[in-house]
Amino acid sequence: MLDTRPRLRTLEPDTDNGLYQTLLESTLAIPFKIDWASKKYVYVGPQIEDLLGWNVESWQTVDDWINRIHPDEREQTVTRCVELSLAGVDHEAEYRALTKDNGFVWVKEVVHVLCDEQGQTSALIGFTFDITEQKKAEQLHAELEAQKLSNALLQERLRLTHDLHDGLGGALVHMITSVEQSKDTPTQARVLSMLKLIRNDLRQTIDSHSSTQVHVPASPQEWLAPLRHRFNNLFDALDITVDWHFAHSWHTAPNALQYLALTRLIEEALTNVIKHSQAQHVRLSFVQADSNELVLEIEDDGVGFDVTAVKASGLGIGMSSMSVRIARVGGELAIDSRPGRTLLTARVVLGSI
Repeated sequence: MLDTRPRLRTLEPDTDNGLYQTLLESTLAIPFKIDWASKKYVYVGPQIEDLLGWNVESWQTVDDWINRIHPDEREQTVTRCVELSLAGVDHEAEYRALTKDNGFVWVKEVVHVLCDEQGQTSALIGFTFDITEQKKAEQLHAELEAQKLSNALLQERLRLTHDLHDGLGGALVHMITSVEQSKDTPTQARVLSMLKLIRNDLRQTIDSHSSTQVHVPASPQEWLAPLRHRFNNLFDALDITVDWHFAHSWHTAPNALQYLALTRLIEEALTNVIKHSQAQHVRLSFVQADSNELVLEIEDDGVGFDVTAVKASGLGIGMSSMSVRIARVGGELAIDSRPGRTLLTARVVLGSI
């Protein structure tokens, strides 16, 4: 059945614009025109009644528009539209429009501001669009994203709890048992070693949970440059010579966790050289002969130490921590030491985790 609803207003009452009006009133967009001086509607498309339930005759002045904006968006929407209209600026507005049956519909208005020869606002013309489905889709998307974030945070907390329990928790239990069973009061060195292990386990946990935000350097040169600069300054002050041998590019780049573990290993090993080795020469070598394996060697000509004896004494917690750190990223650490030569060799299988 054809819609025979009379067109009660025209855009230009004194002009024959029937075809133009028919086109406007056959679209889903609802056209309107407001005279700025009187704040009265000159025209509003009859589609408005299908959307909101208010008939065309009820749209007399801008007060009718204001009163039919949801209270939560009313003040902000009106203030913004008035300010932009006075400034002669075209604009858009999204808000909930109240329906005659006490419901609401999300709408978007696109407004073009007409000005007279003096640049003063004379009229507003535009279109109103129903965007309810779009808003529902946006809300559903937002809810899904919020649920994903909540699930991700929960998983992160579970992983953190697991890591602390298995790593730091296990170390603490071992330390407590060791102290309880010992007949002697722990030495200062022993206590410091225990505290350093706790520190290293915390670093490992933090590194693991921040690895998604870590950028792996584009090349070994970019990776080692800041470490080389920092430690060269320290070694120069102690009159220790250092040779750095490393490839210029990756065959296969390590992942973020492997990169972090190897960086921590270098920092800790070189710090130990400075503190304990009395070395005069240090060599750091990084090679990747096999594209699936990365080999890091740190060698010094210092006093050395008895690896077996240090582990048995309980003072080798630092070595244990380094070994665990490398093992967690798919690698293994070997330590060989004697007077005049100490060599740390870390082998990491790339893509293993």
